[in-house]
Amino acid sequence: MSDVPAMEEVFARVPLLSRLSRRQRARLARLATQRSYRPGDVIVRQGDTSITLYLVLTGLVAVERESETGARVRLTQLGPAGFFGEMGLIDDEPRAATVVALEPTECALLSKWDFRNELRNDPDIALALIPVLNARIRELEAALARDQAKGS
Repeated sequence: MSDVPAMEEVFARVPLLSRLSRRQRARLARLATQRSYRPGDVIVRQGDTSITLYLVLTGLVAVERESETGARVRLTQLGPAGFFGEMGLIDDEPRAATVVALEPTECALLSKWDFRNELRNDPDIALALIPVLNARIRELEAALARDQAKGS
């Protein structure tokens, strides 16, 4: 799927990018690279440097976090149109979770540097992303509240 129009169509289904204009998505699609993963491949590891946004084009991945006891806890699974690594586009903190391919998976990768250059050229991209990132924060807060309620 190396042609930009096809990649832009996939980007349109990704919640993080769906609010962008067709032109903005096409520019990002031109910058993206693709990578394939086999079942069991670790795509990113918790604690590693975070410099890339990943968009799941095909397949299925598990997002896992190591607990304080060292046990792996599955946070979620992501299929086509799922995304991870978005925090690394914004800050320089290490990866918050490990992501493992559960089946043959194809991802589009967008580097922090390319993304930041696009933001400098078109700040409206940031305005389009804020509601999606805010929704993720609200989902995490709700999950945390549910977990705390279970523990009470």
